[in-house]
Amino acid sequence: MSGRAAKAGLQVAGAAMVVLFGWLTYRYFDGRALLRHLSGLARHPAAMAVAVFVYGTSFWLRAWAWKRYVGKPIAFSVYWRAVLLSLFVNHLAPVKIGDAVRMALLARQPGVSASEAIESVAVMRLLDMAVLGGLTVIGMYAYMHYIPRISLLAAAVAAGFVLTVIVFRRSLRLDRLWRRWRSVFHGWSGAAMVGAVAASWLCEAAVIGVIAKAVGIPLSFGQAVWANSTTVSGQIAQVAPGGIGTYEAVMAFALTRLGAPWEKAYAAAVLTHAFKFLFSYAAGAAVLWFWRSDWQMVRGVWKKEREKR
Repeated sequence: MSGRAAKAGLQVAGAAMVVLFGWLTYRYFDGRALLRHLSGLARHPAAMAVAVFVYGTSFWLRAWAWKRYVGKPIAFSVYWRAVLLSLFVNHLAPVKIGDAVRMALLARQPGVSASEAIESVAVMRLLDMAVLGGLTVIGMYAYMHYIPRISLLAAAVAAGFVLTVIVFRRSLRLDRLWRRWRSVFHGWSGAAMVGAVAASWLCEAAVIGVIAKAVGIPLSFGQAVWANSTTVSGQIAQVAPGGIGTYEAVMAFALTRLGAPWEKAYAAAVLTHAFKFLFSYAAGAAVLWFWRSDWQMVRGVWKKEREKR
């Protein structure tokens, strides 16, 4: 499948999920109930503070794994703010261009070439997809009981690899990438990187766990992890800023598979996504306030992406 065909297929899938979200909104939106749930969350500030901290920790772990992979004497703050700016831009732009922001910020650092920056971001993205795909398939087997063989995990990882190659096909040299992997992911250092990425996605599940409980959906930790992993996996079909529509549709479906009624699943999905929007804007604003020079870089990436379209 060509890159253009794959992109078109994802756009069609994303548009279908947006339509589904529109129908869910028509059918289940209840402003009073949402306000009531928000009031319930406000009465538990400690739980929300923990959710914010753990959610923020998930991005810290991804930045740590990225720095470990690059292996150059570059300040951790570069990776940390690049990850947060990537999150911020993905919640502003109609398409995912956060990876381009990460590449651009890293490539500005001394001793890092553009190809090295692209490679490192591609590898981190592949690790994300592998972990998310694994958690999603395991959860489907555990909670939906119709996946006959866990060997489908290999298919999910392979699909993630193919998608990564499609996205970065013009810049990656697969022979060099393979040699790099063999050296970097050898031994405990490689295990630590993979473990950090896996732990980051476990941390992110804290948000849906807290909000689902407030809405009246008691989730176990494993169920929260599966719902989050499935939802984030669906964001490869993002067609609106922050994945509006696709996020809510996939999460609401996942929660109903866990036994939640559609109206509560819809409310939990909307509130969880609203939380993530607020976090991304606050984090992005903080980075741009303290590192104002990054604003020009973000604008430059955005301009280049618009010209491509």
